[in-house]
Amino acid sequence: MKKPGEVFADASVYDPGIEAIVPRYDELHDTILNAPPHDRDEPVSVLELGAGTGELTTKLLTRFPESEVLAVDHSDRMLEQAERKLATFGDRVALESGAFPDDYPRADGEYDLVVSSLAVHHLDEAGKRDLFDDIYDSLAPGGWFINGDVIRFDAPHLETLSGDMIENWVRSKGWEESEFMDEWEASDDYDDPSTLTDQLVWLRESGFEAVTSIWQYYNFAVYGGGKSE
Repeated sequence: MKKPGEVFADASVYDPGIEAIVPRYDELHDTILNAPPHDRDEPVSVLELGAGTGELTTKLLTRFPESEVLAVDHSDRMLEQAERKLATFGDRVALESGAFPDDYPRADGEYDLVVSSLAVHHLDEAGKRDLFDDIYDSLAPGGWFINGDVIRFDAPHLETLSGDMIENWVRSKGWEESEFMDEWEASDDYDDPSTLTDQLVWLRESGFEAVTSIWQYYNFAVYGGGKSE
């Protein structure tokens, strides 16, 4: 049985598959990597929630060569892929099996940066608000949370527009549309995206400062905020 985030039964096809589902996937990742205030050469303690196959993890460890990353995911299939992909980084990365907000983050104030990509939208409103509270508590003073994720529009016609855009994107990548969209829609049972506006409000209510949306393309957005010094 699939878990949230396991869009494909075979995790080995997740990387090419997600690029066919998520328009401007690399651009979304680049925004997450560019948004933190940290210099590239400073040691950064990072917690990644919903690390999947370790694609963003790889980019984080490369972008911040003095960083250490704790990468968390609840899918053993994904973590097996991530372990192979991240082996070259040695003890700079640790992989943990766990869910959020139940298992991670822990309120220890030790992380300079918490990131997530295409994972938080699996939580309902209460889950997101609990997660934002926990992330805030897990950050060191001056730390930041950056999330790249699916969002929901209040306007039905914009939801339709976004769905059409994704189907066109899938076709442009040369995938068989009907088979691919069946796989994609099968994962919708676990999806509960919230509006961007609501999530920015919830971040402020959790205590974050400088809360902002950084990037958006239709129903995909990168947003976050920081903890005061």
